Amino acid sequence: MSIRAQLSRSLFFALCFTMGALLLVIHWGVGQLTHGYIQSRLQHDAESIISALDKDPQDGQWKLNSDRLGRVYERAFSGHYFVIKGENLNIRSRSLWDYPLEVVSLHKGVTTSELMPGANDEHWLVWSQGFSKKSSTFTITIAEDIAPVEALTWHYSLWAVGVVLSGTVLLLLLQQWVIKKNFRYLDAVRTKIQSLRYSEEKTDLSKVPEELMPLAEDIEQLLVQLQKRVSRSRNSLGNLAHELKRPLQRVQQLLEEASNPHSEEIQRLLGDIQWLIQRELKRARIVGVSSPGRQMHLADDIPPLMDVLTKLFPDLVITSEYPAELVLYQDRDDMLELFGNLLDNACKFAVRNVALQIRQEDKNIVISVTDDGRGLPAESIARLMQRGERLDESTQGAGLGLSICQDIVENYQGSLLITNGKSGGLRATVVFPSGPI
Repeated sequence: MSIRAQLSRSLFFALCFTMGALLLVIHWGVGQLTHGYIQSRLQHDAESIISALDKDPQDGQWKLNSDRLGRVYERAFSGHYFVIKGENLNIRSRSLWDYPLEVVSLHKGVTTSELMPGANDEHWLVWSQGFSKKSSTFTITIAEDIAPVEALTWHYSLWAVGVVLSGTVLLLLLQQWVIKKNFRYLDAVRTKIQSLRYSEEKTDLSKVPEELMPLAEDIEQLLVQLQKRVSRSRNSLGNLAHELKRPLQRVQQLLEEASNPHSEEIQRLLGDIQWLIQRELKRARIVGVSSPGRQMHLADDIPPLMDVLTKLFPDLVITSEYPAELVLYQDRDDMLELFGNLLDNACKFAVRNVALQIRQEDKNIVISVTDDGRGLPAESIARLMQRGERLDESTQGAGLGLSICQDIVENYQGSLLITNGKSGGLRATVVFPSGPI
């Protein structure tokens, strides 16, 4: 599922939950507010009715002064009702007509409220209170039909649902627009890929959002590294073509001079061509399957490299020493090509032993390759380390591999040093920064 679809689905469910909870809270709150308002009005009416209740001085009976009551209590089924109950007393409003309203006797000061069905499909909010007057205790129960208010509340609730649904749809559309707009920032990365692919000018990534900047920079670094690798591959192929050019030209000349017996020289030149081809094939075997952009895990990548070299040079003892948990941030293919070239050169000139050592010193990774061969004079080493100087033009097998190593080391801001070992042979030392470049 795409990121856009995940964001849309997550926001949709979040909005539905939030809006649904909001509607429930609003509906409950309006209901509580309405019931509270009606209940306060019932209490006010109850106080008026209680004040209209008095004892007749002539016969000592409790009577209710109807002139002090509202007309709503006189009209049958008006929606406003009351009952006063006491010892040997039961006064009902005329609005109740003959509909029974249950009254539970309460002690003085005790109040209750409840909802119940009423007459003619009415819905009553009933409030009761115990009170005393002139040493007599009574209970007044007063009710009001709240069905019209509830119907109006539901009406406005439906309107609220419509507004919330419309708002949800608008928010979803707005979210789609915002996501689409912000995803356009990724076009800068896509344009960068295209520019590197077609060798166009560098694309400015300053407009990429802060959250996407690390990803954009990593992709840019990976693509630049791939571009450098392609460039080195082309240079290697050019070097190979250059090396094959002169032997092939010489073979052609000899073939044209068929009258002269040059079979031995032809065989030697063809052997040179075969050696150059085998060298490139050997380098490809050392690197193995290409994995662009992957870091090098020594514990996983060094043993297969040593196995290949052992098969290529079965008469040599090739050893390696490195921390198994160490990971090189440099590209795996580049590192395998570097190690392969250094070890291949060492194996060519070694008598018996070749050693690879990798260690971490402070903020650097130090790689050393040593052999027990005859070594080189100081002037030859100086020529070997000069930029553009190729010993393979005079000595078979040296120079081109080290030139490739030098390019790789420079790409990662490292250094390459060739010296004579203390016990003979050559030592190649490479120093890399231990962190990402």
